Amino acid sequence: MKKVAFTTFGCKVNQYETASFISGFQELGYAIESTTDEADIVVINTCAVTAKAGSQSRQAIRRTLRRNRQARVVITGCYAQLASQEISAMEELEGRSFCIVGNADKHDLIQAAAAPDHNHILLRDPADEAVEISPLPLHRFKGRTRAYLRIQDGCSAFCSYCIVPYTRGRSRSLSSEEVLRQADTFFRHGYREIVVTGIHVGNYGADLAEKTDIADIMNRLCRMAGDVRFRLSSIEPLEISETLIETMVLNNNFMPHIHIPLQSGADDILLRMNRRYSTSRFKTIVETCRNAIEDVAVGLDILAGFPGETDRHFSHAYSFLEELEYTYLHVFPYSRRPGTPAADFDDQVPRPVKNERVARLRNLGEAKKRSYYRKYIGTTRKMLIENARDASGMLKGFTDNYIPVQVAGENKLKNQIVDVELLKIHDRGTYGRVLPK
Repeated sequence: MKKVAFTTFGCKVNQYETASFISGFQELGYAIESTTDEADIVVINTCAVTAKAGSQSRQAIRRTLRRNRQARVVITGCYAQLASQEISAMEELEGRSFCIVGNADKHDLIQAAAAPDHNHILLRDPADEAVEISPLPLHRFKGRTRAYLRIQDGCSAFCSYCIVPYTRGRSRSLSSEEVLRQADTFFRHGYREIVVTGIHVGNYGADLAEKTDIADIMNRLCRMAGDVRFRLSSIEPLEISETLIETMVLNNNFMPHIHIPLQSGADDILLRMNRRYSTSRFKTIVETCRNAIEDVAVGLDILAGFPGETDRHFSHAYSFLEELEYTYLHVFPYSRRPGTPAADFDDQVPRPVKNERVARLRNLGEAKKRSYYRKYIGTTRKMLIENARDASGMLKGFTDNYIPVQVAGENKLKNQIVDVELLKIHDRGTYGRVLPK
């Protein structure tokens, strides 16, 4: 029996795609290895959203080639799309069996991997050529309590700092029929929570002939299985419509949790980023969500140190974030990506300044998160208990409104939705106790 192993970097869409590859290899009779050292085929699903992610992907390729000199190496993902010539010129690949598969051709990856005597590059420029989403069905996520349901790929927004439209192509959606079919597969395999995801998920349906959008597909999913919880991954602020909010309110299994990329709290910087809203518009959107959706968790993304971000800009952004009510903050230093407009902007911010701003924002985000958790101490919430215990041996999971909880309990509670009383805050989340039925 041939053996295959996987290394995956980056977003939920990459994780979905790798799960689909695993499913496909298993159907062909391959054994799935947990490490790459002994595998006959190694698939590396790369990321390039930041310079660091690209560097990590490149290092993983070289490390795999050194440690397993017999394996056929299959390299895919955004770094493969962006740097195929650099990868194919690596000294470590000389005389090796390999192939490079672009994002728009991932549906052909398994067939390419199984052709060991044929080294080739399956790679189109998705920004120019990809007009349909790659069909990548799967049965289950190995080792995961939640299933990711990829309904969309690509992005047409072209924010000035982002490489993704150039590596993933323009926005492409899965038909609603295929979305519902994949969801049904997850239901039948016992998943109690599904995270609906995509690269630009709020743009779902815009390219389809059928009349549908993100609110419609979420409503249809929620109504398919009332005992399965649904979450929506990161969605752009201007795509949070009244209909989407109403869908969340009316469906008890649509979790009250919205993650919104802000990226800057200064209007001048938002304009340079090619973001299409102001801070005042963003604030209105957050307040609308909080007023309409009971106990909603609101997460934000923010970039620190974008080119041209002065001390005055940062001070304004910090004050904006300090006053805004939200649950948690994901903070990233701006990463210069060659090939994007922002890479050529003047006034690049020095790294020490970026690091200082990142640290201040992360401290602010931690304070906001603890303040949100504190409101729910002593209350009872619904929690999905995960299949794996944490390092201390406790069961763990998230409440409906995305509060991480550790509880004591027996293994029979795994993959069950239970009532949990939140008892106290700790460094990584909260402690709670499972209430009897």
